[in-house]
Amino acid sequence: MRIVLLSILFIGTLFANSYSTSSEWLMDTNSTQEKFKKIQKQFRGFDLAMVEVGFRFNSFYFALKDKNYPLANYQLDKIKKAIINGIERRPKRKHNSNTLFLDTQYKNMKDTLAKKDSKKIWQEYNKTKQSCNICHVAENVPFINVVNPKYRWQPIK
Repeated sequence: MRIVLLSILFIGTLFANSYSTSSEWLMDTNSTQEKFKKIQKQFRGFDLAMVEVGFRFNSFYFALKDKNYPLANYQLDKIKKAIINGIERRPKRKHNSNTLFLDTQYKNMKDTLAKKDSKKIWQEYNKTKQSCNICHVAENVPFINVVNPKYRWQPIK
């Protein structure tokens, strides 16, 4: 029995040390090309841009509820920037992003926000949300359905 336990401990120690625990994962990479490959892998594609868009959309929604239109405008601009950055990483997303949001609905929402008419803002917000969902269908991810957030993710108003 002792031999079995000692064997298990010894084997466990071997496996525990078989991977790198260095936090210098990038600096420990020898070639510049390999470093760039690792950085590119970390940035990923359009999916990571959409994580930021979702986070900012949450804040955008609650800024509208709070009638904090400067914050809503700020988050809308950051949503645009996140999408543009995502397009740089995944150019095949450009057409639908531009056609269904950046060249159309983004501008409509910006214009409506500038007018500060709450009723029209909410009408345009619903069109913006619909635009997102139409884009998801066009990009073959119809199971990603944007809905009104229930909870505020950021402690800002």
